[in-house]
Amino acid sequence: MKKFYITTPIYYINDIPHIGHAYTTVAADVLARHHRKKGDEVFFLTGTDEHGAKIEEAASKAGKTPKEFVDNLVPKFKEAWKKLNISYDEYIRTSDPEHEAIVSEIVAKLKDKGYVEKRSYEGLYCVGCERYYKTSELVDGLCPDHKIAPIKQSEENYFFLLSKFEDKLIEIIESGELQVGPDSRRNEVLGKLRQGLEDVSISREAVKWGISFPGDDTQTVYVWIDALLNYFSATKIFKKESFWPADVHLIGKDILWFHAIIWPAVLLALDIPIPKTVFANGYFTIDGHKMSKSLGNVIDPVKMVEKYGADATRYAVLRAFPFGEDGDISENKIAELYQKDLGNELGNLLQRTLSMINKYEVRIDRRDNYLILDEESFSTIEAETSIQYSEGLKEFKFDQVLSSVWRLVRANNSFIDEKKPWSLAKEENHVELTRVLNVCYWQLEKIADLLEIFMPETSDKMKKQLEEKKPEVLFPRIEE
Repeated sequence: MKKFYITTPIYYINDIPHIGHAYTTVAADVLARHHRKKGDEVFFLTGTDEHGAKIEEAASKAGKTPKEFVDNLVPKFKEAWKKLNISYDEYIRTSDPEHEAIVSEIVAKLKDKGYVEKRSYEGLYCVGCERYYKTSELVDGLCPDHKIAPIKQSEENYFFLLSKFEDKLIEIIESGELQVGPDSRRNEVLGKLRQGLEDVSISREAVKWGISFPGDDTQTVYVWIDALLNYFSATKIFKKESFWPADVHLIGKDILWFHAIIWPAVLLALDIPIPKTVFANGYFTIDGHKMSKSLGNVIDPVKMVEKYGADATRYAVLRAFPFGEDGDISENKIAELYQKDLGNELGNLLQRTLSMINKYEVRIDRRDNYLILDEESFSTIEAETSIQYSEGLKEFKFDQVLSSVWRLVRANNSFIDEKKPWSLAKEENHVELTRVLNVCYWQLEKIADLLEIFMPETSDKMKKQLEEKKPEVLFPRIEE
């Protein structure tokens, strides 16, 4: 049995989950379900990143200790993933003592191997990113993500000798030993690498909410080193060592540098096998604007599930635009996809097919009797769908995979409109009527199977209705 290890980022827990968190997590869930369906043994990990200055700050504003603050938010993430039907195997928290102990052990090994030095450092530090920026990386003097001016900060820190791994990192990315995707992100990483690497600070003097730096209680481990190590520590904590190295790290593009450069370099320093793939998805905008609490346009995935259902929300986030690129979404777009694609097309196809089977008392034969090779258009579409489905999943092209399934949905609706079973019944052409509705029946079973990893509840409902020949509304109208 082949093993498959997939991770989401561990989400920084300074607020409740939003649609961006859901996007990456749903994508990971689809891949995990796909590999389980293939018969692979899957380890699907998610979790929360719970240390650092931003947590201290947010906890202070909330009148809580950092531990109280994160303990209060973790259930919000778990609730969101439960409502979205996320089939993760384990949930890791960086405040877990077992994780903290492994981080301390690994950082101590980096020191012992001569890859850590203590130095005085002065630089431009963004609290929002919890990282230092070069002047050349700023946009009009501001952090490119948070649009605020970094503060000049000076302190004595421990540095990981990242510069020693510049040539090796270029080699493993160019050779494909480490796959960085999509291609635009791979080119971006290689471009930065060729400009030269600087050593990176891996401790903080002023941050108290974190893991004590081994051998120096005046410092804490830099939150990003702590966070990245979760993927490895989880295999120890949950007794999944045989799954290492990870097959896929799904991340947001804002944290690509840490995952494609710092993370593999740390592993190389420790002679630990590197992950196989790091794939970065793009940013959401909401109705053309950056998602922001101050603008009041943050989409809560839990509220979307409560209104439209888990499967409609899952479908909408993956269908909205290509995974790996930036794109726009809104509740209006979710509502539109719900009504058009799910209600009018998929739901209508199932209901009208089963209703006519019942009304005209059509016998459903074995599928083998209705291989639709005589329907040239169908056989071509089915073949193309199978190719696009398997190839699309390999390349994380979820929107294209769903588009190929919907081509099949629309072809079946067109087939019914063209063949007019109601006219065949009126003409008492029972042979053709039986053939047409059997074709649609077995096509619906195929569609249900294809949708299983994307929309598990809908797939189950479709299969049950097909088995019992009892049509029910899949996607009821939403009352505003």
